[in-house]
Amino acid sequence: MALLINHCPVRWHAIYHSHLTALQYDQQSITYQQLDQLLCALQEQLLTQIDLNTQPSMIRLACVASNSIELLLMQLLCVRTGWLFCPLNPRFTTTEIAQRLAVLNTPYCWIENAQATDFLSASLPQLQIDFELLLSNLHQQASYSITTNIPSSAVKLAPLLIEPEQACNIIFTSGSSGFPKAIVHNYRNHFFSAQGSQTLIPLAPQDHNLLSLPLFHIGGYATVLRTIIAGACIHLTTAPLTVALLQQHRITHLSLVSTQLIRLLADSLFNAKQCSIKHVLLGGSAFSEAHLVALAARGFHYHLSYGSTEMTSQVATSENNSQLQVLPYREIKIHKGEIYITGKTRFVGYFQDNAIHKIAAEEWVASGDLGTLNKHQLSIIGRKDRQFISGGENIQPEEIERVCLQYSRVKQAYICPTKDQQYGQRIALFVLFSDSTQFDLDCQQLKHYLGQQLIGYKQPDHYLAWPLQLANNQALKVPKQVFTDSLSKQGLT
Repeated sequence: MALLINHCPVRWHAIYHSHLTALQYDQQSITYQQLDQLLCALQEQLLTQIDLNTQPSMIRLACVASNSIELLLMQLLCVRTGWLFCPLNPRFTTTEIAQRLAVLNTPYCWIENAQATDFLSASLPQLQIDFELLLSNLHQQASYSITTNIPSSAVKLAPLLIEPEQACNIIFTSGSSGFPKAIVHNYRNHFFSAQGSQTLIPLAPQDHNLLSLPLFHIGGYATVLRTIIAGACIHLTTAPLTVALLQQHRITHLSLVSTQLIRLLADSLFNAKQCSIKHVLLGGSAFSEAHLVALAARGFHYHLSYGSTEMTSQVATSENNSQLQVLPYREIKIHKGEIYITGKTRFVGYFQDNAIHKIAAEEWVASGDLGTLNKHQLSIIGRKDRQFISGGENIQPEEIERVCLQYSRVKQAYICPTKDQQYGQRIALFVLFSDSTQFDLDCQQLKHYLGQQLIGYKQPDHYLAWPLQLANNQALKVPKQVFTDSLSKQGLT
């Protein structure tokens, strides 16, 4: 029986697939039946602290935390209650967290590490949640049906209906083009996002999906709901991402950013024959052609992806190649070179001034990305706000970065504009090579290669070393400020 959109997905699987593993973290496994009971117990605790006269859609749970079972439970609870799950990056500065909390303006805040954020502890009332009590009851919950000689499949759980049109989360955008926007989704967005993803990256019961992206990012949030809707198992871990971890937990589905892929490829045991991986989803930045070739040569099925917070994660995804196919339930059009988006996965609206400002269902939203569309195949040119003019010619940094990444020794590349007296702006290339001991020689050879691949005005004037603080960066997006600060120190801005 297929999951219906107006049913809580956890309760649904607790009824029909009670003994399937829903969640695994460290050495603990939690079935769908146990997960349902945990959500009920968590809800009981929170109901004693929340003003029940408030409309559910106005109850905002701000969570300053990294990935954990506690945070994941909060996410899933908000799906079934219609409260708004509002995760914030705990690595933000106190100012950045305070700015976002000011937008959310909520009395309901859960802080994972209160000692690290004393200013919040002093200024905000905090939700008191006894997660240890919740988790300590797991074994009792697992055995209650056995002690009464009643098989778990016979335990009578009533279906739990939810309102799919009701908002269930607020995710902040990265803020790369000004102050971040507070994007609101409802369960309907996530349900159809998951259904569309299934067409190219099928998830099924018994599959194991590793949560390698943070829940405060739409990619991490969507990973959890895709997995739960499919009745598969989501894996949480604080351990480093290694081949041994993938093998130990029999991971079948994996999402990676470029740095994570590079690290795994450095291990000869990372191959399809020695892993259980069925699908590798790649996103966040451009990937080196050499690394994609290596990934395919090792027998992996990979998918490049274009997505956005506004479209509830994936928009277009490839099938073991670089050709992005627009997924079902998404609609794309190109206007003046810019990608416009709508469809069943398009977000509800923005949260500002203590209210959800909805966008009309038929409205198209500008993505800020430039691209082309040929039937259902989407090609991404780059960010509109990264484009700059040099001597009257348009420069799209991502185009040059992609060419750089085709050179076998290049691991990372990033283009910035620099001031130039003659041309207004010229090109600076930050580059990370696979061998850092011969930077000057590698630059000469790369310069020769780019001279054969790019027209003159697109060739970089300055070749700069990749900033040391970003050498092991696993962020989903490149922190632009680090590069602009480096240019400033070298007198190039």
